Parts: sequence; structure tokens; C-alpha cells
Amino acid sequence: MTKKSDEKPAPCLFGEAVCAPPAKKGGLLAFSYSKLSLYEECPLKYKFKYIDKIKEEPKFYFAFGSAIHAALEFMYAVKAPPFPTIEEVCEAFRREWGRKSYLEKGYRTQRKADDDFEKGLLMLKAYYEHNRARLAPPFLLEYSTDVEADGLLVRIIADKIEYQGEGRLLITDYKTGKDVKREPAQLYMYQKIAEMDPRLKEKIAEQYGERVSSVRIGQMLYYHVPTNKEYHFDRADDREIGAFWERVLGVADSIKGLKFEPTPGERQCAWCDYKSMCPAFIGGQLPPPPAAAATSNIEELVDRYGRLKERMDEIQAQLAEVAASIAGASKDGGEYSGSSYTASVKKGHKWEFRDREAVIKVLNQFDLYQKAMTLTLSGITGVLESEGIPEEARKRLLEQAVKKTSVDIRVTRK
Repeated sequence: MTKKSDEKPAPCLFGEAVCAPPAKKGGLLAFSYSKLSLYEECPLKYKFKYIDKIKEEPKFYFAFGSAIHAALEFMYAVKAPPFPTIEEVCEAFRREWGRKSYLEKGYRTQRKADDDFEKGLLMLKAYYEHNRARLAPPFLLEYSTDVEADGLLVRIIADKIEYQGEGRLLITDYKTGKDVKREPAQLYMYQKIAEMDPRLKEKIAEQYGERVSSVRIGQMLYYHVPTNKEYHFDRADDREIGAFWERVLGVADSIKGLKFEPTPGERQCAWCDYKSMCPAFIGGQLPPPPAAAATSNIEELVDRYGRLKERMDEIQAQLAEVAASIAGASKDGGEYSGSSYTASVKKGHKWEFRDREAVIKVLNQFDLYQKAMTLTLSGITGVLESEGIPEEARKRLLEQAVKKTSVDIRVTRK
């Protein structure tokens, strides 16, 4: 799975510019479980989000989950009992909830946001009652760390870590979405990175006065807050972690190799914010699945494809050459006739952009990414020439633009 790719990078959205590689820190590829799962869902969506840095629309379920997490963090953030009362926990939830409007949180209506707020209060009260008898100060809350591993800089953020003695840890990850069967892959990532993290040994010594030679994950669990169900997983063995890590390295190699082909499907596309700029989502719907090709004469088909491709490339080059000659001879455009065909030649202007990364940065800075829609040349030109665009944004975009003559030639047979 870790074999290097020799495939060419996927084409960029701006003309023939070469795609920039993923951002790195200290020569390492920044990585996380969320990046792994998003790439596996759709490599092109990963590119839009993490490389092009195109903002997504806010999602109400993320806002809801963040507010619940903030309230639980408030509840457990004590060095020793007493713990906050349920009223204080609900007030912490209320404060976090009030930081953004319902639109900023991703809700379509105030009523739906209010319904979820009430649902969150009931959820926290049920959680508090269910866990009242076993509340204990945890070792760490919302623990974030970055660890170098095999050319990656991997980040984990563990919701809660409890110390079990002798270097053993219990990691809990809270879930607030649907109660679905969950695979332990995310917990494998926690185990792999936590056991490599030297800071944890230091923190154990600071907090418990215990010097340990290594950290070992004893247990991991998903806690489903809406139902108070716990899904326990014992420590994964070396075979399970090894297979998971091969999967991680395979995805990392694909990212480094700039493999960002879309993988359309109902599940992947249902909530995707990038449909309008995705080549696989044409006309507002997914293309039909390709018909299965016959494999009995694959060698013959390969040769035929190669010959057709060579002819097509040759014809495209000739078309471009003749079109350039017509453009030069037609001056301002017009109608022209040959012995067999009539051509309508229209001349205009188009913009080309030298630095796609600089253009994306300007669009994000001035919140113009939605107006651009497709981030193609026509999309950016529409933003550049639209009314109401801030003058500073227009100026910054023009600094990256080159205006060229465009020619549209349409022919009809006599």
C-alpha cells in the first residue's frame, strides 16, 4: 500500500497551472484521522478543503456537538470534587450555544436551532444523572498533541483520558450524532500516537508522581451521549495497528502524489458543499455509472485507444493552429464563408491568473468563494467583473490577472 505513485497529478482548476503540493510543517505532511476519513470518502473533496482551503458551509451538527463537548469539558475540568451542578453545566452549554447565531451555526431556521438547544439540555441532564455516582477528575481533557511518525506530523485530540496506573490509559471519545455501529479506526489512531507521545509520560510524572518507562493504552471507548451507551474496545494488538497504519501510509502517499480524483456516490455527495465545482457532479446530478468494458480482448482495446488518442492529439493541435490563424485574419470578427463551410467568428477578452494559490487566498480573505462558485476561470472572472465586490479585493485579483483576447469560432456546413 505504501508504493510510490508514478501517475501524473490531477489537473488544476486554473488552466494549466501545476497544483501546489499539500502544506507541510518541517518537511512533514500534517495528518489526522479526520483527514484520513475525508480522503477515503473523496480525494477531490480533501483537496478542496485542505489544499485549496475553500471554506465549507457551517454544519449544525458540528455546532451542536461542539457545544455538548464544551459543556462536558466544563463539568470535568476540576482537580478534585465537588463537581459543577447540573445547572452550572447547562449554563456552560447555554454560553457556548450563544456565541453564534442560528445561521452561523448552520441552521436554516431559529426554531430548529431552539429545538436542538432544548434537546442538548435534556441530553446533558440525562448524562449527568447517569454518571453522577462515578464522577471523577480525569487525567486530561481535550488533549491535543502532534507526533512525528513515518514522515507524517499526526495530530490527535482526545476528549478525555483517564489514568489507570502503571502507565496505562483509558481514552474516551464522545459522540453526539446517530447511534450507528462504529469501527475502532479512530481509536487505533489514538492508540498509535498516544503510545509514541513523550509528553504523556511527563504529564503522568507531574500529576501522579509516577515515573513510567512507557505509556500503554489499556482500553478505549466511544461514549454515545444521546443514549448513554458505551462501546468499549480493548487495546488493539500489533497486527491490527500495523494494518491500520499501512492504510494511513497508503493515503498519505496518495496525497503526496497529488492523487485527487473524485469518487462520486450518493453517500459522498449528499452533504458535499463542493458539488458546483466538482467535475463528477454535472448538471446537478451524478453521471450514470460507466458500462463494464469487455476484458476478453483488452490488449486490442488498449492499442485502439492509443491510436485514437494520438489522432485526437494531432487534430487538437491542428485545430488550435488554424483557429489562431483565423483569429489573426478576422480582425474584429464577423461572418466568413469558404466553399463548404460558413464560420461565425466572435472576439472578446478573457482573464488568466498567474498564481492560483494567491487568487484562492484573496477569495477566502474577502469571503468571495461562494460567488466564484466553480473556481474556474469563468467563475473568477464573474467575481472580478461583478458589482459590489470590494475595491481592495478587485485590486488584489487584478494583480494576479492577465487580460487576453478570446476567440469563439462556430462553423456550419453549407
